[in-house]
Parts: sequence; C-alpha cells; structure tokens
Amino acid sequence: MDTSLTADQARQGTRLPALRAVIVTGLVGNVVAFTVLQALVLRTLIPELAIILVLTLIIAGVCATRWRWAPHLVVLWAVLSVIPGLEPYWYDLTHPAETGTFIGDLTGLALLLVAVVASLAAIRAGAPAVAAGHTPGWLRGFLFGTATFVLGASLVATIPTPNAGVSAEALARLPALVAGRNTFDQADLRARVGETIALRLENTDTMVHSFDIDAFDVHVSLPTGTPALAIFTATTPGSYTFYCRIPGHAEAGMVGTLIVEP
Repeated sequence: MDTSLTADQARQGTRLPALRAVIVTGLVGNVVAFTVLQALVLRTLIPELAIILVLTLIIAGVCATRWRWAPHLVVLWAVLSVIPGLEPYWYDLTHPAETGTFIGDLTGLALLLVAVVASLAAIRAGAPAVAAGHTPGWLRGFLFGTATFVLGASLVATIPTPNAGVSAEALARLPALVAGRNTFDQADLRARVGETIALRLENTDTMVHSFDIDAFDVHVSLPTGTPALAIFTATTPGSYTFYCRIPGHAEAGMVGTLIVEP
C-alpha cells in the first residue's frame, strides 16, 4: 500500500501542472505553425523568424522546469517576439485571400496568445496554486472559443473569390504582368490619360505578391497559381511607381514605373 502511494506521488510530481502544460503547448504549437508556414507555404527560410522560433522553444523548455518566474518570461517574450513582425503580420491577417499565409499567421499568433493568457492566469494564481494543479474555470471556454475562431476564419479564407465577373477566356486575352523570383517581368508600363488599363497579373513564385499603385488606389493581391485582374483608369499624366507592398518585396526589387502620357 505504501509502495503504491509513493508511486502515485512520484507520477504526480513528474506531471506538468495544467496551466504550465497549456503554456508549453501554446509555445510549441506556435513554433510548429510558423515552421510549417516557412516550409510548405513560403518555401523559404526567414532567418529572423527562425531565430525567434528557436528562442521560443528554449523558453518553452524553461517553462517545463517549473521555474516560478517562467510565466513572466513568457509574457515578456511574446511582446518582444511579435514586435519585429508587426508589419508583415498585419498585412497577412488583413489579406485572407492569401490563404496560406493568413492561416499560418493566424494559427501561430493564436497559439502564442493562448500561452500568454495561460501565463497571466498562472501569475495571478501564484506559484503554489499552479503547482497544486489550479486551473481557472474560464480557461477551457477561452481555449474552445479561440479554436473555433481560428477554424472558422480559416474555412472562410479558403472560399475562392472570382475576378469581378471576368471569364477565364477574357482574362487570358488581357496583357500580362508576371511576378516571379521576387521581380516583375516588366520594369515599365505605358498608358494614355483617360485610358482604362486592364492587366492580367500572374504569380509564378511559391509566395504571394501584390500589385500596387498608390496614386490610383490600386491594390491587388497576387495569389500563387491563379491569375488576378487589375483594372483602373489613368487620370493624370506623369510617372508613377508600381510595386509589391508585402514587407521586404519592394526592397528586393519588385518595383516598376507606370508612365502615363498626355
């Protein structure tokens, strides 16, 4: 009888408390989500993000050691790790038509939020309560609500959006501008004042791009494998920059000039 009781106590001593388990799961899930995003969607390694993911794994390991200040470290790290990616995260989350990056960022950030909320709950409860297995009653509802939101938003993002009633045949007859290898295949586009410009935009890269001309309020997403349509009127003569507004792409060379002649 004593041996059985001792064994049960030993198992309980090695089992991670519930709140700690949620924190570690959120952090590890965040790493998995962004690793899959780089490997399967972007198909490229982002060095800064890779470093952040390695550090996130280390912090998850620290949480598993039951160090009393680990929840505070998680909250601090969540803020510091998200700040460098605010611009690309904002772009991806506001462009659900770019399904892969939208779902990847949404899932990764949601898991990080789960880790932060569980950490705040652990800080409020105190180390002794966490070690004793205390779990707030509202946490299960929060986890269910977060999972439901991510799943619902992801399903909505997969609904295809047609090109404003333009048939595939009509789209194929339009002049094309092709994005590939982080560049446009034409450095210059020409038009006359008052002319309506219609372009078939194609993306041969494995990552999403965009076609943007701020002067004419043109902002079109270029998903991979599906042609997009840009249609606008050149109202003022001059030279205007077209570019890809996804962070880092214009700096890498995705820019050109639209020349509007009188």
